[in-house]
Amino acid sequence: MNFIDIHCHILPGMDDGPSTMEESLKMLEVAEKDGISCIFATPHILDGLYSNKGSEIISSVGNLKKHLPGGLELFYGADVRVIPDLIHRMESGEIPTLNGSDYMLMELPEFIVPPHLDSLIFNLRHKGITPIITHPERHLRLMHDHKGLSGLRDMGAMCQITAMSITGGFGREIMRASFTMIERGLADMVASDAHNHDRRPPILSNAYKEVKKHFGEKIADALFFHNPGRIMEDVRRQS
Repeated sequence: MNFIDIHCHILPGMDDGPSTMEESLKMLEVAEKDGISCIFATPHILDGLYSNKGSEIISSVGNLKKHLPGGLELFYGADVRVIPDLIHRMESGEIPTLNGSDYMLMELPEFIVPPHLDSLIFNLRHKGITPIITHPERHLRLMHDHKGLSGLRDMGAMCQITAMSITGGFGREIMRASFTMIERGLADMVASDAHNHDRRPPILSNAYKEVKKHFGEKIADALFFHNPGRIMEDVRRQS
């Protein structure tokens, strides 16, 4: 299918994803069998818990690339928790965008929308960076605050829904929130947000089938192919 997975915790020993290279390789095998052709390795950057830096992530991606099965491409990135000095750390190279592109994954605190988020999105867009808010359907406020989410998108942010949210892996409430966001045009792309090969695997095909069934092929292709493809185009243009 040539899926593009823009959010995947596949690097060994960097966060709450796989702890060993063996587990990372199992995840790569699952992804390839599911029809994923491009994976962005995006470990958490979360101060006080996962203090990963851009250079470390790039080095780990380089090591994992040595074991890539044929037909798979691997790129670097990060699942970046919102912090006050995010832009400064991005400009210093400490926080990476998606493989040096003009797109960055941005994770919000679980319970709140930070009061400075509007200005952060504005400043990122002013610098040519498009922030992609990860899994808003699992955020305890945004999953119900569609007006607020729409406002963030109006400012230039994009939104990424997790595949397992669509297929019910996180429960019915989150599944309903996912469907509502897609129905209201508040979702821009779907990614696996995988953390292992069995409980949270890098599988996109099941969610694609669900979206296609309920919303049609045009919307499914936009979420799984066309919009992630824009990121790939930017990556290839800047490489």
